[in-house]
Amino acid sequence: MAANTNSTLTLSSLDFDTLKDNFKSFLQSQDKFKDYDYNGSNISVLLDILSYNSYLNSFYLNMAVSEMFLDSAQLYDSVISHSKELNYVPASARSSSAKINFTVDVLGQDGILTLPKGTRFRGYNSNSSYIFTTNNTLTILSSNDTFSTSNLEIFEGEYYQDTYIVNYNEENQKFLLTNQKSDINSVVVNVTEDSSSKDYKRKDHLFGLNGNSEIYFIQPSRDNLYEIVFGDGLFGKKPKHGATVKISYRVTFGEEADNINAFDFVEDYYFDIPNIEVVEISSGGAEQESIESVKFAAPRYFATQQRAVSSDDYSSLVFSQFSNEVSDVNVYGGQEVVPKQYGKVMLAIKPSVGVIASQYLKDSIYNYLQEYIALPNRIVIEDPDYFYCSVISKVQYDQAISTKSPSELQSDCISSIVTYSKNNLELFGKDLRYSKLVKQIDDSDASITSNDTEIRIVKKLTPAIGTDTSYNIQTGNEIYYNSTVYVSNTVHESYHTSSYDLHSEHTSILSSRFTYNSNDGKTYPLSFIEEDQKGNLVVFVTVADQLVKNDIVGSVDYATGEINIENINVADYTGSINLYIKTDTKDILSKQNKILIIDPADITVDIIEQLV
Repeated sequence: MAANTNSTLTLSSLDFDTLKDNFKSFLQSQDKFKDYDYNGSNISVLLDILSYNSYLNSFYLNMAVSEMFLDSAQLYDSVISHSKELNYVPASARSSSAKINFTVDVLGQDGILTLPKGTRFRGYNSNSSYIFTTNNTLTILSSNDTFSTSNLEIFEGEYYQDTYIVNYNEENQKFLLTNQKSDINSVVVNVTEDSSSKDYKRKDHLFGLNGNSEIYFIQPSRDNLYEIVFGDGLFGKKPKHGATVKISYRVTFGEEADNINAFDFVEDYYFDIPNIEVVEISSGGAEQESIESVKFAAPRYFATQQRAVSSDDYSSLVFSQFSNEVSDVNVYGGQEVVPKQYGKVMLAIKPSVGVIASQYLKDSIYNYLQEYIALPNRIVIEDPDYFYCSVISKVQYDQAISTKSPSELQSDCISSIVTYSKNNLELFGKDLRYSKLVKQIDDSDASITSNDTEIRIVKKLTPAIGTDTSYNIQTGNEIYYNSTVYVSNTVHESYHTSSYDLHSEHTSILSSRFTYNSNDGKTYPLSFIEEDQKGNLVVFVTVADQLVKNDIVGSVDYATGEINIENINVADYTGSINLYIKTDTKDILSKQNKILIIDPADITVDIIEQLV
């Protein structure tokens, strides 16, 4: 009989109390133990021990098995171990970089001034002060004693060096970068053997390598470190026994050193204090790639198979190398842009910091991808084209069930709209879906019964003051066309006289106000741009309390959504000149390099009590 009761013992639970109850049930089913008091007798202590032991074993086995798979692993060392199988190198911490103009007078010296690699500058931000260094030796030529260089790129962090002696008698010798904050993009590996010293080149693949290729690989190692791996004599040269390996690299504070806009010269050189002008403030710093990012990127990188053919290949390669600096990538063919660029691959890059990627980051991405494409000069890197969305919503609520004031409901609705933008927009290819937005507004509070919401695309223009400026705007959406004519001769009818409604129904394109330099030589404050239902963009100005048609400054193609503004001359404006554009449908599409954003400043919510 006892042999048939084993099936009642269940040890699969990870809960201590459930395990103990299972032991009790099992023993109570046995003839020899069925009359025991398991709660009050000493056998309860033995059951506690058995339950604890089973619990710990179950927990250990569950954790151990979880770490065997990339999807379920929780320890960083386990995740990077799996990433190595996919030939994926998680991004290290990355130095913030800035560009400066450097000028110094050196009395009695003309011809050549040399700034060695690692020349130091100090910058300050709200976090602390940080050391920036040059990444190469810089030679400045001059015909007098004034030496200057423009757009000198400096990187946060100082250089460190790890030195090893190759010893093949040591089992499993590792060449580690011994600082967890190392920037692997700054690594220089020098190997000295037979009285010859050479810098080795980093590689990520085996293509084109032989036994004499002086290369090295970087791979993640334990404790958030990285290690250098040399060739095996077949793919890549194998350093000789006794060779000296020197590994130099920057140690960085990552994103903490971003947003520095002033620098001092630190070095005590033989010349006077130089003049330093900041061209680009520091940006691009990043921390080591997170576990979640590695889990996402590693299998997709492996799918590229070390070549760039499909759109996903390009995206995966960029994320694998620049995941800390790039928040989103969109890849599309040159035949899709205006004007068409056949045979080109367009890469739109959204940086992790700021709105436009630095030229250094663009150049780094461009150069990195050259090894993976079949034809040169195919890649064109584009900046994001940001379009904002103006939202005006009239929200009705039932006061009988509401526990909040109208101002609190208004705040909740605005927060819901901002949350919708963060969760559903602000990346490439993220379309604004009207039904989902209005549902999110309705869900802001249980007392909200409905909402009437209008949306316009907003393109923010910042023309130079007093200069003829042109724009080509590709909205990627059909623009609403209203056939009703509202302009009689040159005088604007009653629209805009008592109020200035930027969501006016009578027109599909309307700008905020600005001061306009007219072609007639006069300057008109409170001017605005409006389309005239004939495909023209017209500037209206105020003359004797009337809105009068002035100059035609551009055109609109309603079907394609293309807007052209030509040689507009603006005398003054506040912040930006905003074009409010009504689309033909309530959904707004985001194509190619376009990104949609709902800025809190562009949200208006009116709370209206529901009438019974």
